[in-house]
Amino acid sequence: MDGRRTDAQARQDTPSDPPLLSLSIHRVLDGFVRHPMSAEFRYDPASPLIVSLKLMVEQGASVTWRISRELLRKGLHSVSGSGDVRVWPARAGGCDTAWLLLDGRDMSALFELPVPPIEAWLEETYLVTPPEAEMDGLDWDAFLAEVLDVPGPPTDSHC
Repeated sequence: MDGRRTDAQARQDTPSDPPLLSLSIHRVLDGFVRHPMSAEFRYDPASPLIVSLKLMVEQGASVTWRISRELLRKGLHSVSGSGDVRVWPARAGGCDTAWLLLDGRDMSALFELPVPPIEAWLEETYLVTPPEAEMDGLDWDAFLAEVLDVPGPPTDSHC
């Protein structure tokens, strides 16, 4: 090892731990100005269809978006998604990058993502849960509650 650190750091503590990717990305403002920020991509095998993206700014609260793992993977090389989340490839300064557009109720945000570390990290997630096994044992109630960000399934009540 040469001791140098990069902005992208992927780790997997033990083979059973879900992969985590921490890296520096850029929020693109007004189409030209790039503002660096930290991002964490998390994968939980209990929700195999989803990648959680935590966006962190130095002076403010963090925001977490849940994105389809397949949408993110496809978007690194072709246009993917519609509505609230869209990803498509780009090249910036000779580097493979992708644009990520997040559309919320009150605002939109465009981010520039480095493709190589995300692509390598996604491959790790597919080693944990291959695409053909994503639906095996999926708890649909818990999955929908997480995606919709609502409490768990209702319980029967006897009045």
